[in-house]
Amino acid sequence: MVFVTGGTGMVGAHLLYELVSKGEKVRALKRPGSSIQQTEKIFSFYSSEHQSLRQNIEWVDGDILEKDSLCEVLAGVDRIYHAAAMVSFDPRDRDVMIYNNVMGTTNLVDLAVSLQIPRFCHVSSISAIGSPPEGIEANEEHPWRNNLDHSAYAESKYLSEMEVWRAMFQGLNMVIVNPSVIVGPGDWKTGSSRLISTVWKGLKFYTRGGTGFVDVRDVARAMINLMHDDVWEGVKNQRYILNSENLTFREFFNQAAGCLQVKQPKYFAGNLLLNLAFRLSSIKSHLTRTQSAITRDTVRSANKLSYYDGSKICRTIGFEYTPVEVSIRNNSQLFLKDIGLK
Repeated sequence: MVFVTGGTGMVGAHLLYELVSKGEKVRALKRPGSSIQQTEKIFSFYSSEHQSLRQNIEWVDGDILEKDSLCEVLAGVDRIYHAAAMVSFDPRDRDVMIYNNVMGTTNLVDLAVSLQIPRFCHVSSISAIGSPPEGIEANEEHPWRNNLDHSAYAESKYLSEMEVWRAMFQGLNMVIVNPSVIVGPGDWKTGSSRLISTVWKGLKFYTRGGTGFVDVRDVARAMINLMHDDVWEGVKNQRYILNSENLTFREFFNQAAGCLQVKQPKYFAGNLLLNLAFRLSSIKSHLTRTQSAITRDTVRSANKLSYYDGSKICRTIGFEYTPVEVSIRNNSQLFLKDIGLK
């Protein structure tokens, strides 16, 4: 039995699809009242048999913050994929996000140790790697440095990783994956899926920054492949950056605009313009009591080049990435289909 957290999110939903497509018995945790509609929608993108595939998922209600309630749902489980996490760049969410992400991970790894669950896969982020100097591709050994440049989300993922490493020294057998910016369908209004809808609506500005990108199905496949019997002894108790290619944001947006057949971003937004936009967005957020569309963290990263080396998994298990150009094209087609234009 495979246990998955975060199955209602983009990565978790794709992971569930890949697992049940391989005939795995899957138990997926969701909060009481959470909708699985987005997961069902993602399944429908990839298979005409999506309804029958979904029947192979045993959904259970629970909360990773309530440790005692998890013992029963982990009965009979031999693999855990931990993909659940709160994601926010709103400074008002800082404390609750760090607490939720770290405590949820702590509860799961502690239970995995006490219940002697053989394998644990933790979904982290390149944000937990730390920010490499421009011109250098950070690998899995890049040191984390405590400084003010890290977002609260990055801090929450780094501290969550520390809990996984701590549990390893207590007997947990695990792998950690650190995806870069994930390209894939999900809620087009939030997360990295929003990149495509933003271009579609007519993105006018570009910045000089850039980072790594990876296809969401590659992330799901990598997690499953790393947990496979044939490779487990050689890959366990290590972390793996998942990054297909490094692109500037302008390159990414231009490719997306071409696939969507809309105009490319035309105007350069430097630090002065970005900081002005941040201040205006903050004022609007305060007046309307809504989340700001532009935050200090997004301004900081917009004109920064943060590149990553995702080749370790390729060398270790022969993994092959989907080219980002193909990911953008596929994702754009799914977006157009979803809004009824294809």
